[in-house]
Amino acid sequence: MKLSLDSQNKMQPEFITAEHSARLPHVRITKATLENFKNVEYGEINFHCGKTFVPYGNGVDMLGLYGQNGSGKTAFIDALYILKQLLRGSKVQDLFSECIAKDAPFAKLTFVFELQYEDGRVRKAQYEFCLAPEEIRTSSEDRMEAAQDYSATPASKYRVRIFNEILSESGPFYGNDQRMNPVIDLSGDELPFAPKSRHKFLIGQDKGAQKTVQLEVLKRLASERSQSFIFMPETLKTLTEYGYSEYLQVILELNCYGLNYFFVVNTRSSGLIRLNLALLLHTPKGSFPIQTDRPTSMPQEVFANVSEYIPKVNTVIQKLIPGLSIELQTIAQPVMKDGSVGQMVEVIATRNGKTKLPLRDESDGVRRMISLLSLLTTAFNDPSFTLAIDEFDAGIFEYIFGELLEMFADQGMGQLIFTAHNLRPLEVISKKFLFFTSTDPKNRYVQLKSIARTNNMRNVYFRQIESGDEEKVYNETQRKEIENAMRAVME
Repeated sequence: MKLSLDSQNKMQPEFITAEHSARLPHVRITKATLENFKNVEYGEINFHCGKTFVPYGNGVDMLGLYGQNGSGKTAFIDALYILKQLLRGSKVQDLFSECIAKDAPFAKLTFVFELQYEDGRVRKAQYEFCLAPEEIRTSSEDRMEAAQDYSATPASKYRVRIFNEILSESGPFYGNDQRMNPVIDLSGDELPFAPKSRHKFLIGQDKGAQKTVQLEVLKRLASERSQSFIFMPETLKTLTEYGYSEYLQVILELNCYGLNYFFVVNTRSSGLIRLNLALLLHTPKGSFPIQTDRPTSMPQEVFANVSEYIPKVNTVIQKLIPGLSIELQTIAQPVMKDGSVGQMVEVIATRNGKTKLPLRDESDGVRRMISLLSLLTTAFNDPSFTLAIDEFDAGIFEYIFGELLEMFADQGMGQLIFTAHNLRPLEVISKKFLFFTSTDPKNRYVQLKSIARTNNMRNVYFRQIESGDEEKVYNETQRKEIENAMRAVME
């Protein structure tokens, strides 16, 4: 399916006109459910925006997820990352084939969205799908070649098979308020999908047989590519060829949301920063990896985008770290593979306009903060934007971390999801934005109960760890046993 750029440099499905693009709904994730995914047998989170109506263009939504190591925090961020890839129509990376619980044949993820339109209409959509590992029938050389990218993921002999996709919608459609019902259901045997009552809106009746053959071919293609059949570009193109429908409109809007307004920063991208290998500059125009251990060659278009982004980063970074700014230093203009002239650059950190050092000589925290700033400022200002960050606090000074989150909770406009170990936010943001992992794999995500408005959530959390009266949120460790175990290593 063709994608074009509108006046704000957003990627849009060709079917969505420029006029419609300017009036796209604000999309929020309101609920997420994980089943047999990594160490989460069952976990459900109802976001605050799913409990309290957020008027169009107004109101922040946050989710801070806390818990001990290995308790399901990263699993939640990984689930969001998979969701983003599917909504975009992109391939789910092979490494996620290892995320299905070992004693389960497949994992199931379910997400609910609220779409709020400028005219006051509110629609909801529920997208659920299953994942299972499937052996790749390719040579080890092919797998090694496929793994050579900035994701730094090892080659796998399995890929992810996406199946039993169901997209349901509710709200005002064709003048009637409709309950949540499937629009495209791939869990049964009906061709090309159930329910048949939606065929007239999505594929028509006069060419139904022809479209059925086309879509059946695309279903097999999506399975081989580890993609969503519903959101893959070829499916959207086939559906839009029939014509407009209000059900298709929601599908295209969710695809647009995944392409432009939903970003997930996981530990894999952060690992490149910690190893001082690359700085991932995340911008609304795309994510650009820049090597920090050596100069980076990039096309002229990428250079222009990054150059435009850096002054905006400096505006904010100088408020957080007084005297610090960054710049791109051109070293050479190499000829790229396509024959065009590119730019070979190095990122330089400047202190107080005088001392200049390669950015790789700055701390992990500084490099990571620079990498996140564009996304954070976009989420702060754009009510349509959803940003999820794993280990948000890594390398960031505790007080600054608390200030950022308190500021976001008070004045932010978008949706921010994060995991952290630093407990400072428990003292400065509302309990309605906080979830905790429990020790029960069948009820992995919980909110602490019976919390008075004046309670310090940090103290409440520590008391809960020690007592475990209501929700057991910590697998107890014994200091003496740890000491004995550490001594035994050297015996």
